[in-house]
Amino acid sequence: MDEAIQLIDEQKRFHSDYWDYFKKCTGDRTVGLGYHVISVFGSQSSGKSTLLNTLFHTKFDTMDAQFKRQQTTKGIWLAHTRNVNTLTKKDANGSNADIFVLDVEGSDGAERGEDQDFERKAALFAISVSEVLIVNMWEQQIGLYQGNNMALLKTVFEVNLSLFGKNTTGHKVLLLFVIRDHVGVTPLQSLSDSLRAELEKIWADLNKPAECSNSSLYDFFDLEFTGLAHKLLQPKEFEENVKQLGDCFVYQDNEPYYFKKEYHHNLPLEGWTMYSENCWEQIENNKDLDLPTQQILVSTFKTEEIANEAFNNFEQKYNDEVHLVIKDKTKLIETLNSLKESCLNEYDEQACRYTKSVYLAKREDLAEKMIVNFTQTVQIFLDELSKQLFQRLTREVTDKKNKDSSFSQRSKGVSVSIKDEFKDALDDFGKNELLASSEEFMEQFDELLAEEIKRLSDEEIKSIITKAYKNVTLVIKEDTIRLLSDPEKDVWDCILKKFEQTIKDALKKYAAGSGDSLTYDFQVGLSEEENNAVYRKIRHNSWHLLNVTVHDYLKEDTVVGILRERFEKKFRYDDNDSPKLWKNEEEIDQAFRLAREYATEVLNVLSLATTSDNVEIVAEFDEEDDDEDEYYKDDVGIYHSRRFAHILNELQKEKILQHFRRQINITVLDSKRSIIKTTTSIPVWIYILIVVLGWNEFMIVIRNPLFVTLALISIVGFYFVNKFGLWGPVLNVAQSAVGETRSTMKAKLREFVLDSAEKNQTPVLESYEMEDMSNEKEN
Repeated sequence: MDEAIQLIDEQKRFHSDYWDYFKKCTGDRTVGLGYHVISVFGSQSSGKSTLLNTLFHTKFDTMDAQFKRQQTTKGIWLAHTRNVNTLTKKDANGSNADIFVLDVEGSDGAERGEDQDFERKAALFAISVSEVLIVNMWEQQIGLYQGNNMALLKTVFEVNLSLFGKNTTGHKVLLLFVIRDHVGVTPLQSLSDSLRAELEKIWADLNKPAECSNSSLYDFFDLEFTGLAHKLLQPKEFEENVKQLGDCFVYQDNEPYYFKKEYHHNLPLEGWTMYSENCWEQIENNKDLDLPTQQILVSTFKTEEIANEAFNNFEQKYNDEVHLVIKDKTKLIETLNSLKESCLNEYDEQACRYTKSVYLAKREDLAEKMIVNFTQTVQIFLDELSKQLFQRLTREVTDKKNKDSSFSQRSKGVSVSIKDEFKDALDDFGKNELLASSEEFMEQFDELLAEEIKRLSDEEIKSIITKAYKNVTLVIKEDTIRLLSDPEKDVWDCILKKFEQTIKDALKKYAAGSGDSLTYDFQVGLSEEENNAVYRKIRHNSWHLLNVTVHDYLKEDTVVGILRERFEKKFRYDDNDSPKLWKNEEEIDQAFRLAREYATEVLNVLSLATTSDNVEIVAEFDEEDDDEDEYYKDDVGIYHSRRFAHILNELQKEKILQHFRRQINITVLDSKRSIIKTTTSIPVWIYILIVVLGWNEFMIVIRNPLFVTLALISIVGFYFVNKFGLWGPVLNVAQSAVGETRSTMKAKLREFVLDSAEKNQTPVLESYEMEDMSNEKEN
């Protein structure tokens, strides 16, 4: 049995190493809530320590009556036991629970005299920390006021009201009155009734707080009474009575049983030690003491400590395990649940013994702390899932195999699918209570989904605009250039008609309605206003294309060529496109005037783009450029208009006409020269006369054998050269031979001239040499 320690000394100091004593008493066992606390007080030298030693096998110091009756217990002593002296033999070792016994310094001692401060504080401490408060008294003291400690009990009651006055349904204490030296003359029931009546009277006479005015003694205390025979005169009866009393502390089926649940403080042993120290500190400093508050403070401290330890263990496992399964939803949920349950079980195992409200509140805080970690991990998983879902969205929306449906239909279908998949994953985490709230994640995903669809929609719109631009580019360029290359007066009407038709053809699959009610729906999920904006963008790009095509084509040289073509067509060909044969210069001059007028009549048409109603064509982008200057200067210093219709200015037109006149004048001169050549050519009859007069000479040459042989050789050579494609080598050889011959002749001629000049040294030779060199250059 462990020796007792002085928990609070006579100087009112709390023992500094009390926890070492508790660990020594319990060893390696986890006590938890399986302990009880008993206190005893009464008059000095009334046998309190003796009773405790006999009942609980403790080793408190006792008084030697033969030596001197004096104070033995000073301060408050604490002893530990698991062996209670019992009468029933079914448990020879007594109670299995740990019992801690407080032996309080006796009251009304001569040593303290009038100083009742410690008595009051000791009584307050005993009632604060104990489940059972044993009031030790002698039978002959019953009926007295001071002798039977009624004054002290009054103090206890007053203290109790200060402790529990605000909580009448809270902590209860069992007041066990042990009547010593009860010889049996007065029945125990009679003594109990007397004591009960005195206690009720004392309670009724107390100055109660307003909140306790209607309270009863039994709201705060339970009363039990037992008698013990005279220790010296009736030793056997005394021993038996003590054992009977021990049964009431050990066996729950015994009647009465003193360790009821409502008496326990519901604090684990380590919490009770801290709680008792805090109580004494506040008692000693004369502070108001609210025991439920003290219990809550202790519970808060201990549960916080337990929760922190459990959370630290959780974090260590969390960091080691979670990253291994971060990409697998099923395994991730299983791992997070396992870590969560492990942490909460570790906390519950130790913290459930403290005040329930504090334990549950701290458990909730611990769960919230874990959810913070879970939220970060789930966020990583959901980010990766979102990335995969958005990739799937992009793939399925832009897949060419799904072109049977519109972009809007595809995007809506895939959006619903991936949103449901994300929500299912989110619900799986929510069902397992791994997230505080799913709404924030869902809202974030909806925002990202809307942004992704908007991005894909913008890309689809760009694709539509680009495709439409490609479709109209070739058509507009070809038709415009074709019409401008052979323009008529209504050329711009034709160009505008082709332009509008080209745009309609390019966008016909997006058309809705007809005529004036024609609208376009690009099937991207746009509003009417947004669809109109896309249509305007396509028209805007098309107008820019037309503008560039027209202004790049209708340069000065091109316009001169167009006029010359029109002139040549009118001047050289008749209405059936047959070439004209000129008879005289007058006919040429008349055709020249008509052709020139026909050619120049389109110059103004090409210079200013107007409809057949003489209305200037205004391109749609002209309105956007109103803020810019209408005219700009080019590198040459010529001013040009920025507007689409203004193609050639007056200065350019004048230059075009000058070039045009020069070219057509040359054409007319060539025509007139052809008439002169025709009239001055050799008549046919001359050629006939030559043949007739020279017939004999031709025959002599033909009949010459050498000529015939050379002719045959030439014909055969020509045949083989032509058959085998040897003209290239033959020409190369001929050119080489000619080149060598010319080089040789030049060298010989140079030598001849130089020799002659040296011999004669006359100016005539120098003149000849210059003439010869000039002839050589001509050759």
